[in-house]
Amino acid sequence: MQNNFDSLDNLELRVQKSSVVQQRAGLVAVYMYKQFIEFHQATVNTNDMFTKILENLSVVLEYLKQSLNVRNVPVQNVNCTIDSTKTLAIANVLWHKISFTSRFNNSPKALPQKNGSPMFCGRIFAINGDFTQLIKEEDDYEKQMDILLANEIASLYIPAEKNQGTVMTIRHKGNQELYISQLDAPREFLLKVIEIVCAGGEFHKQNNDKSGFLF
Repeated sequence: MQNNFDSLDNLELRVQKSSVVQQRAGLVAVYMYKQFIEFHQATVNTNDMFTKILENLSVVLEYLKQSLNVRNVPVQNVNCTIDSTKTLAIANVLWHKISFTSRFNNSPKALPQKNGSPMFCGRIFAINGDFTQLIKEEDDYEKQMDILLANEIASLYIPAEKNQGTVMTIRHKGNQELYISQLDAPREFLLKVIEIVCAGGEFHKQNNDKSGFLF
């Protein structure tokens, strides 16, 4: 009889454990489903946003060419190339190269918010330089991301909700956040990046090691 009670107790314990596992696994599944839906919606919005950035890029470069041309500046090197997947554009503005890419949105990622929950969103990078030359044959995701972040000018974060504003971060300003409506974001992000790069400049590199010459 005692063995039967022990068996019943063990059965009840197993049922309780199974119920706890099922409940907790269900909660994880609910959370991951929410992430999956937001990730899908954010990806759709990000792809739409990148398409609009490409449209604006052609217009901005044409205006630049016209404005430079009237000042007798050669404009052969004011153009852009867009890859076949429409996820990468490389703009040439005289001696500057700027890359825009919507790649690397391969899993749900969130942007921390100071006064609220993290915002799951897609990301568009603006990179100083030629993306293909920077990445070259590197096929490791983390190493590619390190290269992107080392050459990042700014990023645009696009949420899942169409009526929610985008967030632009600017690297040289300590990732200062600018909030832009989704309607204005393609134009404003593009213009801001071009202003940052083309209105800046570079110093000549200097070798600070002392030579053996006496003057």
